[in-house]
Amino acid sequence: MISDQVKQDIQSYYSQFLQNRNLKPRYGQKLMIAEIAKTLSAVELDEEGKRCSDSPPLCVVEAGTGTGKTIAYLVAVLPLAKALGKQVVIATATVALQEQIMFKDIPELQANTDMEFSCLLAKGRGRYLCLSKLENLLRVNSSQEAMQDLYGLELDDPSQLDKQVYQEMMKALDEKRWQGDRDDWIETLDNQQWRAVSVEHGQCSGSRCSNFNSCYFFKSRQLLQQSDCIIANQDLVLADLSLGGGAILPHPSEVIYVFDEAHHLAAKGLSHFSHFVQLRSSLNWLDQSKKLFIRLQQQAGSELKALFEKADAAALEARHKLNEAFLLLDQYHTEQMQSSLKQSQHTFDRGVVDPELRETCGILYLCFSQLGQALDKILSRVRQCMENQGGEIDSALAESWYPGLGSIQARCEASLMLWFNYANQDESEGIPQARWLTFSKTQEELEISLSCSPILAAEALTEKLWNECFAAVLTSATLSALNSFDFLIMRTGLPEGSRFCRIGSPFDFAEAGVLRIPEKGFDAGDSSAHTEAIIKCLPEMLDEDKGALVLFSSRRQMTDVLEGLEEDFKDDILSQDDYPKQQLITLHKANVDKGKRSIIFGLASMSEGIDLPAAYCTHVVIAKLPFSVPDDPIDVTLGQWMKDQGKNPFIEISIPETAMKLVQASGRLLRSESDSGKISILDERLLNRRYGASILDALPPYRREIFSA
Repeated sequence: MISDQVKQDIQSYYSQFLQNRNLKPRYGQKLMIAEIAKTLSAVELDEEGKRCSDSPPLCVVEAGTGTGKTIAYLVAVLPLAKALGKQVVIATATVALQEQIMFKDIPELQANTDMEFSCLLAKGRGRYLCLSKLENLLRVNSSQEAMQDLYGLELDDPSQLDKQVYQEMMKALDEKRWQGDRDDWIETLDNQQWRAVSVEHGQCSGSRCSNFNSCYFFKSRQLLQQSDCIIANQDLVLADLSLGGGAILPHPSEVIYVFDEAHHLAAKGLSHFSHFVQLRSSLNWLDQSKKLFIRLQQQAGSELKALFEKADAAALEARHKLNEAFLLLDQYHTEQMQSSLKQSQHTFDRGVVDPELRETCGILYLCFSQLGQALDKILSRVRQCMENQGGEIDSALAESWYPGLGSIQARCEASLMLWFNYANQDESEGIPQARWLTFSKTQEELEISLSCSPILAAEALTEKLWNECFAAVLTSATLSALNSFDFLIMRTGLPEGSRFCRIGSPFDFAEAGVLRIPEKGFDAGDSSAHTEAIIKCLPEMLDEDKGALVLFSSRRQMTDVLEGLEEDFKDDILSQDDYPKQQLITLHKANVDKGKRSIIFGLASMSEGIDLPAAYCTHVVIAKLPFSVPDDPIDVTLGQWMKDQGKNPFIEISIPETAMKLVQASGRLLRSESDSGKISILDERLLNRRYGASILDALPPYRREIFSA
């Protein structure tokens, strides 16, 4: 239990913040603080400071726009964490929100209260320069070809590595003008330039590296371990968890997580616990590995030479079996697909792989296991040489070998996970994996990709996150679906005993907003007629709006509508396909500020995370209900499994998911209490389909208008 003093501190910090900012207390914000404090303060600790319960205290807060969520969870969580001796990791969904918290919300809280805490922005290993790679790259005898082989750089033209850039980097480091962070470099670096001087997890030799004490990543990691509050993103947290936890961030058992925009957590969890292999790409890196083995063998002692020979033989066998697999998998690529489509998919029914393919993948698993074992032995020897002088090769040479060999090992391990998954059937009573093939044509060459993924992130999140973390808070403006948290629980596996709270927005939706729905004339089931109806109505519908946002569920329809509009109206449109997201918003605001009409055409990524207050957006037009693409392999397999359980996937998955997306999209209209405007959803299914009423009931209580085309 938390002491009364901590509770008083929380109340005091909140009062200080309001008073110094000359703000009035918000009921929703106060309620959110109280709910979080009540949930986390109930935790019981053992003598070592570990929680006694099997499940962590979990507070799930859906708080509408205008609640002030960030300040609420900061004021509630930080004092509690300090009293418990734990660190806080705030995991956002986007870089923009991460930066807003770090550079706006945190400084405001520190400037307006006497709360004392340290805070750092967390970044993955790949955002930091590898000093060893930079030094090797700048050595006089370092040829571009050797760099390509050693570090696994797949460059079309190795001469594109501009040594002048790397010389400037070294000078900036020597003069203490730069600390090896990509985001702080004075100029924009393309991915190829940066990749040459950065490392991923498998390429890093850690404490054995001669530059370990100067390593910018490990310096940042050490600071993270000492910080009270860490601002990360959900991808970084999930990447850390997939490595076992504590690899980049503090160990989950010592952390209170705050997942902001937590409605993204389930989807991001799926992407981090999925696996895929590209056959032609695998053949290429096996060829590249062979070149590296030959090059290194020439410098190795007898024992290492023997190990390289084993690795080379294993890589050759793996390559041979991959070619056989290519011929087998090509049978799934029908003649019709080959002639008409650049990309096509084959989803295995209920995730069940055919016996012949399963047997082939089992053989590939054995081949890649042998390659992995050979690489393990080589890397073990190389690490010994790095630690001790007098080995088969000197320590400097061993260090230069490590990134390339580590890169091959990492790719081998990633391949192993896929082949293992395809070689083994799911348990009959368990939740199946989705498995699918993707066929892509580039320059007349066919690439075949094998993919697998959980159909629900619940099991992985339970094992990696909920069972391990000390405590967690999940918050967003949209966590419930159809006025229930059941959909969230199913997808994320939130444990029993989690505390749920819904806090309404302070906005007067009925007064500030109008929801317009067509009675007829907009049948989204007929795509060509629906597109034509949008083309006809849009100019008149947006005639009085200076700033508007039009959201489409498909790029095809967005393009068709844009092409069908008259040129004078088209001149006022900024399409998401033509500009980066931030530049698009900047141009839009500049046009409105000049008194010009500006209309943004955007896809799903524009339906959240953008802020267009007041005149920048007085009308949100949603082309149709945002149902998921019906052929997504994960959704297809999930639907099949649910049907086997006697459930209706459309009712239990599609409708709740669509309702959540619609709430997010409609939330682009009112960004402050002074905003007002209209939302038009151009889909008559809201009125003439049975599920329409439940989706409408899940939306904020705008005034409603029914119109006809």
